[in-house]
Amino acid sequence: MTDPVRLDGPAELTADAYERVAYGNAPVVLTEAALERVAASRALFLAHLETGVVCYGVNTGLGALSKTDLTAEEVALLPRQILMGRATGTGAPYPAPVARGMLLVRLAQFLGGAPAVTPELCQVMAERLNAGMAPHVPGEGHGMAGEIIPLTHMAQPLIGEGFVLDRDGARQPAADWHAARGLTPYDPQPKEGIALINGVAAAPAVAWHALRRLRATRRLAGQVAAMAVEGLAAPLEPYHPAVAGLRPDPRLADAAAEIIALVAGSAIDRAGRQAPVSFRVIPQMHGVFSDALDGLEMAVLREMTSVGDNPAFLADADDPAGGRLLHAGNFHAAALTHMVEGAALALAQAGLLSERRLHRLLDPRFSGLSPQLAKRPGLDAGLITVHKAVLGHAARLRSLAVPPSLQHGDSSFGQEDVMTMTLPALDRLAEMDRLVRIMLVHEAYTAAVALDQRGQAPGAGVEACRATVRAVVPAYEGDRSYGPEIESLMDRIGDGAIEI
Repeated sequence: MTDPVRLDGPAELTADAYERVAYGNAPVVLTEAALERVAASRALFLAHLETGVVCYGVNTGLGALSKTDLTAEEVALLPRQILMGRATGTGAPYPAPVARGMLLVRLAQFLGGAPAVTPELCQVMAERLNAGMAPHVPGEGHGMAGEIIPLTHMAQPLIGEGFVLDRDGARQPAADWHAARGLTPYDPQPKEGIALINGVAAAPAVAWHALRRLRATRRLAGQVAAMAVEGLAAPLEPYHPAVAGLRPDPRLADAAAEIIALVAGSAIDRAGRQAPVSFRVIPQMHGVFSDALDGLEMAVLREMTSVGDNPAFLADADDPAGGRLLHAGNFHAAALTHMVEGAALALAQAGLLSERRLHRLLDPRFSGLSPQLAKRPGLDAGLITVHKAVLGHAARLRSLAVPPSLQHGDSSFGQEDVMTMTLPALDRLAEMDRLVRIMLVHEAYTAAVALDQRGQAPGAGVEACRATVRAVVPAYEGDRSYGPEIESLMDRIGDGAIEI
């Protein structure tokens, strides 16, 4: 059995702990200290509420209705009501690890005490995670202030509403899930409805999932670039450690070293003149890509352990009022959105660099090989249509250039008039990643043909990459249908880098 992950507070949710629970289904154990902290904060919050203070989402309506005060009866009904009227997401659901990650992040944030929920809710969330619950959270329709729509879908199953994912990833009513296990749905208490849909828990889970794939895309980009370097017989001088030494950027040095490692042992005769810029700046562009992913990871982990509740409660046992409420804007994940969009820009640049290298591989002025890599130039068109296909993907990539964070609108009659658009930004990032991977596979296909035509032994790492291509696609012997072969190669590489 997998060792449990102990959670004492938000800071305990490290990258390793998150991976183990969300992706490895490790059980969650809440410490006694954490539960005591939550209970103490809850008691002080209830005392504070008795002073007659106005608390958004507890004794008032939400959004544009926040100026509407609620009766005692309505206060009791509101937590469940909050979770009923905001599940408006549509489309295919997020994968089970992402949905479980949302629950885990929100649970860890609760353990700090500021959301002022009950320890019973925290225990129920841990128990549901341990029982394998994966909420059905639709992946579309999330342009709003905060994350109220996806988090409502995440939270509904806890109260027996909404849907979960079954073992096959199909949608199952949450009520049936509870009944099959003999479990009773949770009855949310005042403040818990707003707490469950407040803050930032969905975007970090979606971003972490994207980051895992982007790391693989970055490795694939390095492998394919090295194949192109060998296919063009480009000089290796741009990847010399001394070049990186002139610009003190560790990620640039790593990217250059990656190319050198892949071409090690090469017997290819190099061109005497410098290669086109698209080959010489591989370390600089890939270094920026790696930097962007590092920044994204840091932002995700920071957001996972932050309190974005509005209002948050700062408990103070020495205060006659029990503490104070803070109505503020920590639900606005601007820093995370900035890093998501930075990663998207770096990813797009890597994709456009790939398109340029592919074109150079087809040009005998740079490669010294046959025009368009054609077997019988004139009779055969060669691989020029492979590049034309990539130009279509590049056009789509450029069309996604406008950052979603600039596309926000005005909601709730002006009460919610600025949005981060983090989840739409993550949707864009996923689509850009898909396009870039397609472009890289086209380049790998082309580089393998160039390597074959050159007839000299490339570096061992590049040879392993070519072998992977040739295990799926036979050597080029003249014009044929390239599309089905490229699709087979895409299936072979899948979501990862080339296995070497």
